[in-house]
Formats: sequence, C-alpha cells, structure tokens
Amino acid sequence: MKKKRRSKSKPKPQNSSVKNMILKTLIGSAVSMVVFVVLALIAAFILWKNDADVSSFKYIISVLGAVAGLVGGFVAVRPVRKNGIAFGALSALLPCAVIITAAVLIARTSLSLAGWIFVAVYIVFSAVGGIIAVNKRR
Repeated sequence: MKKKRRSKSKPKPQNSSVKNMILKTLIGSAVSMVVFVVLALIAAFILWKNDADVSSFKYIISVLGAVAGLVGGFVAVRPVRKNGIAFGALSALLPCAVIITAAVLIARTSLSLAGWIFVAVYIVFSAVGGIIAVNKRR
C-alpha cells in the first residue's frame, strides 16, 4: 500500500480570484491605452499630412476611443469570462482618467461637452467589448 504524499505548497489566498480579476482589468486598461495612443498618433499624422481642419479631430478621437474601449474591454474580460458589462466598463475608467487629465492639463481648460461624450463612448464600448468576450465561443 502506497502512502499519499502531502503537498508542501502554500495554500492559495481566498481573494486570489479578486486579485486575478483586478489584474486582468488592469491589463485590459493598459492594452486599451496603448491602442488609443497608437491610433491617435496615426490619426494625427494623417490629419497633419492632409492639412485637415482641427475641429474634426474631436469626432475622430471619439471613434478612436470607441475602438480602443472595445479592444480593452474584450482583453480585460476574455480570461475571466463573467460580468462582461461591469469588468469591461471598469477597464475603461483608468484610460479615460489618464486621457482626460492629460487633455485638460495640456489645454489648460475645463472639460467640455465633447470630453464628456468621449468618456461615455469609451465606457459604453468597453462594456460592449466585455459582453462580446463573455458571449464569444471558445
């Protein structure tokens, strides 16, 4: 008769799933931020080369925010596969805060209506990305 060996590994803490969800949300936020910055740089270069009107840039930024939010929400929720709306929207909060803070500091003004619309679009599309990640088949 063989004896069972006891594992000498440490027991996992109970909140490891919470830590995992926070980590995945932060990873989704980072991916979302990188996607937004890359797309914004590409759009700025294209607008600069074409001598486009600066007033159209606020609409383009909202579209770029929607794309970046969708990607970030998807990346944040894909490994967890639950609570897509909540974790998708949570993954948008940090990038929105950083982008809006940078915009307000650079422009030295308060947040306009276009800024609030950008935040709403970013959060909504991040939640949509989370929903898509939850409902996507493996």
